Amino acid sequence: MYNPAGRTPLMDALEGHQGRNPISLHTPGHKGLSPVLSRLNGLCWDLTELPDTGSLFDGGDAIEASERLAADAFGTGMTLYSGGGCTLCIQTMLLLARDLAGNRILMARNAHRSAVNASALLGLTVEWVWPGSGLGSQPSPESIDEKLKLHNDIRIVYITSPDYTGRMARIREIAQVCHRHGALLLVDNAHGSHLGAFSLHPLALGADMSADSAHKTLPVLTGGAMLQLSNRLTLGVSPLVTRAAAKAAMALFASTSPPFPILASLDLAQDWWRRQGPQAYRETARQASFLRQTAQTAGLTPLGGEDTDPTRLALDVSRLGISGIQGAAYLREMGVEPEHADTRWVIGILTPFLPREQLETLERALLQLPAWAARKRREVDMCFDPFGAPPPRKRMEPREAILAPTEEIPALQAAGCIAARSICPCPPGIAAVVPGEEISQDLAEKLPQWGYGTIQVIKMAGKPNHNI
Repeated sequence: MYNPAGRTPLMDALEGHQGRNPISLHTPGHKGLSPVLSRLNGLCWDLTELPDTGSLFDGGDAIEASERLAADAFGTGMTLYSGGGCTLCIQTMLLLARDLAGNRILMARNAHRSAVNASALLGLTVEWVWPGSGLGSQPSPESIDEKLKLHNDIRIVYITSPDYTGRMARIREIAQVCHRHGALLLVDNAHGSHLGAFSLHPLALGADMSADSAHKTLPVLTGGAMLQLSNRLTLGVSPLVTRAAAKAAMALFASTSPPFPILASLDLAQDWWRRQGPQAYRETARQASFLRQTAQTAGLTPLGGEDTDPTRLALDVSRLGISGIQGAAYLREMGVEPEHADTRWVIGILTPFLPREQLETLERALLQLPAWAARKRREVDMCFDPFGAPPPRKRMEPREAILAPTEEIPALQAAGCIAARSICPCPPGIAAVVPGEEISQDLAEKLPQWGYGTIQVIKMAGKPNHNI
C-alpha cells in the first residue's frame, strides 16, 4: 500500500508491490522474469529518432527491417509495430477498413472500449451483433450471416477473439461468411498474440486484419503491440493496402515520439518467437492443462475445450460457495496475483516465463482453496454481464453523441438519458454503455455496482442540471 503523504506515491506503490514479490498471473507476458529482455537493461535505450535509430512511420530503416522479420515469423502479409498499445492498432485497422469498405460496420457487442471510441471518432455507423448471455460467450457464424443478409450494405465485420476468459470465436467459419458477403473480417486479438503456436491465429484462420496486444502474452514491454494484415490485402502487383498507406493511417493517431525500448522489445520478441516461441507456448499449454485438472480435483470448474485458448486459466469457483473476488483474495494471501476476478471467475494468464517453482506454488494454492472456502461466505453478485438484458435503444449516432454538449449526472438518475461517453468496466473492457444509446432503468441501477457513480449524458435544452 502506498503512502499518500509521500513525495513519490506512484513509485512508492510500485516498489511496495514488487517488495511482495508476487507470482504474476497477469499481464505483461514477460512476468518481469523473461531473459528475452535482458539486453534492455538501462536508460541508454530510451532514445529519439536519429539517423542510427530510424523513424516508426518513415520506413527504410531498422524498424521496417524488424517489422518485415516479424511478418515472416508470425506468418502475416504485413506487420506494423505499435508503441501505443493495441488501441493504436485497433484505431488504424478501423481506418484502413473504412477506406477500403465504407463506413458501415457489424461489430460484436463484446468489443473493447477502444473499438467503440474509435468507431465514434471515425464516424462509423455500427450495427451490433450480440453474443449469448454470460462472460465468455461469442457471436456465432450463423448470427453474423443473418445480420449481413439483413444489412447487405455492410462490408466490415469486427469481432473480439479470444475474449478475457480465453473463449475464441469460430473464426474460420466467420471468415467464410464474411468473404461470401464481400466483407472484411477484423479481429481484436489482443489476448491472442501467441495463438500461432497452435495454428489458431486469426489470420491463419482467414481474418483480414488483427490487432495483437503483444505485451499481454509475449516477452514485450507494456504498450507494445502489432497490427497484422493478411496476404490477401497486401500481396500482388496492386495490393489493397500498401505499407505507406498503413503507416500513414497509424501516424494519424500515434505520438510523434516513438518509445524505442518498447519497439526494441518487439524486435527481441519476434526473434524469440522464430527460434523458441511456438515450442515454449506448447509447453505452457501442457502446464495449463495440468493446472486445470488440479483445479477440477479441488472442486473448481475450469473453462476449457477446443474453442478456448489452450494457455488461459479461467476458473469458476462458485461451486465452493465463494465468489471469484474472494478466491482472488485468497490467492493473494498465497502470494499469487491473478489478472481478473468477478462473482464467479478467477482468471490467470500463463506464459512460458513462469518458473517451475511458481507453478508448483500455484498448484498447492488451488488444492488448498476448498478448505479456505469452507470458512467463507459468498459475496453479493456484482458480476459484469451486459448481455443478459435486452439491447439498448439507439437514439443518436455515436459520433454525434460524443461531440454534443454533455453534463455529468448521478448514474442512478440517468434512466432515459442518452449516453455521451462509453462505459466499459475494465477488466474485461466490454462496452456496457455506448454513446448515443438510451440508458435503461436496469442499467442505471447497475452502474454504481460496477464502480460508476456518475455518467456523462447529452445535455438536453431546457432541462435543469443535476446536482452530483
